[in-house]
Amino acid sequence: DSRTLVRAAHAAGMRVIGPNCLGVANTDPAVRLNATLAPRLPEPGRVGIFSQSGVFGVALLAEADRRGLGVSSFVSAGNRADVSGNDLLQYWQDDPATDVIMLYLETFGNPRKFARLARRIGRDKPVVALASPARPPGLGDSAGPDETAVSALFAQSGVIRVDTVAELLDVGTLLANQPLPAGKRVGVVGNSSALAGLAATACAAQGLRVAPGYPCDVGPRASAAEFGAALAGAAADDSVDALVVLFAPPLPGQLTGTEADFAAALAVPAADKPMVATFLVGQAPAGTPAYPSVEEAVRALARVTAYADWRRRPAGVLPELPDVDPVAAQVALRADGGDPEALLAAYGIDVVESARVDSVDAAVDAATRFGFPVALKAAAGGLRHRLDLGAVRLDLPDADTVRRAYAELAAAFGADALVQPMVPPGVACVVELVEDPAFGPVVGFGLGGVATDLLGDRAWRAVPLTDRDATELVDAPRAAPLLRGHRGAAPVDRAALADLLLRIGRLADEQPRVRALTLNPVLARPDGLSVLHASVRTGSAAARPDTGPRRL
Repeated sequence: DSRTLVRAAHAAGMRVIGPNCLGVANTDPAVRLNATLAPRLPEPGRVGIFSQSGVFGVALLAEADRRGLGVSSFVSAGNRADVSGNDLLQYWQDDPATDVIMLYLETFGNPRKFARLARRIGRDKPVVALASPARPPGLGDSAGPDETAVSALFAQSGVIRVDTVAELLDVGTLLANQPLPAGKRVGVVGNSSALAGLAATACAAQGLRVAPGYPCDVGPRASAAEFGAALAGAAADDSVDALVVLFAPPLPGQLTGTEADFAAALAVPAADKPMVATFLVGQAPAGTPAYPSVEEAVRALARVTAYADWRRRPAGVLPELPDVDPVAAQVALRADGGDPEALLAAYGIDVVESARVDSVDAAVDAATRFGFPVALKAAAGGLRHRLDLGAVRLDLPDADTVRRAYAELAAAFGADALVQPMVPPGVACVVELVEDPAFGPVVGFGLGGVATDLLGDRAWRAVPLTDRDATELVDAPRAAPLLRGHRGAAPVDRAALADLLLRIGRLADEQPRVRALTLNPVLARPDGLSVLHASVRTGSAAARPDTGPRRL
């Protein structure tokens, strides 16, 4: 079997690619290796390509060759009995012949490792990925990150996620041939007002800004020299970070000069500014990525601009957290069924005490022990925060009120209930931890309530969380303005929320047996926060350790 083959190969000092793969290739003239089934390789270049699928690998090589995209090396790993995508990421990180990494991934063997590698490598070399892993079932109200959130997770890890093979090549060609943009301001230069309008609309849709004074329409009768002068002016314009060049065929008799004249005149060096082009007739200047439509050109530019913006941002640091005891957390996880409160306490997170009751007398006894006033809630996980359904009764001042409230809850939702001491009111929030197939553990944050649950208003970050990750995560949900004060409400302690997220991220990073966790609700106030309920799901730790490159 494959394991026997791998052991034999390792004993002989070799690694195994595959099985069920297309093979490997290296275009270095000193190597000139084509151990693939592809009849022809692209020209030598600076792009490393990984494809889990052999069929996609053939398509990638053929399309790269058609577009003139130079490749440094290519690997199709197939079933990855030995060499994985993570191994190739680490190889290309240190490969001086590779500047851009392109990946086609169907599954992630070690998602924790992929997320760490991507964030580290992306600071120096762009990683472009075509990946659509199946989403996992989550725990609690959310099923984990949706597709929009997954795209954001890729972006926050420095990975440029694309949706098609064509887009993978679109972005790779741009990265391989042009510098990164310094900002989002785009100078549009063309000889067609219609194309210029399309470009402006596409820029707005993709989050780019058309620079002041643009689009620059030179008109259909402009000569090659006039077109080149307009482009040179845009390249030198300090208010422009990137250029979009549009060339449409004019009416018969309107073209002044040949198509070759235009291509030569437009080959204007744009210094440190990237340039993309849509030429509906003739060829774009050499080295300028050309796209069949305006929308494709702008979309590729927008992907690269977002990556450049991520790379400019500080990476953040992993802060020291007091009151963290990983050993105590492991003891809590070994308890029968796990002990969520003890687990969280080991990471400095206090959960408000509660008592589960199944009779009116038990409810009164618990309330008396806590001291009045108390809260009484239906015990089912989905009901503990549903004030709107009448499943939560607050500020019960005495035993008689508790008796009446319990009788009403039991009649509507069953005998099981929870009694808790009252805490000061606040903005209800939800903190989640789920295992994502692409990133391993991810921490989610959102505001509580049926509406935000329905709209999927959760933001996510991959573990481990830096101080910057935690601060951005608090501000990321669409409903986050409620935390900063809304219509006269006092702003909550967002630093306390960020500290809570950092502790959950630290827990997820150090305790791989924790597969899912939900804190709901978390009441955020101007003077701190209170965690009212916690649920945890555990499993076995990852079989493959999250370590450095695997070697013989």
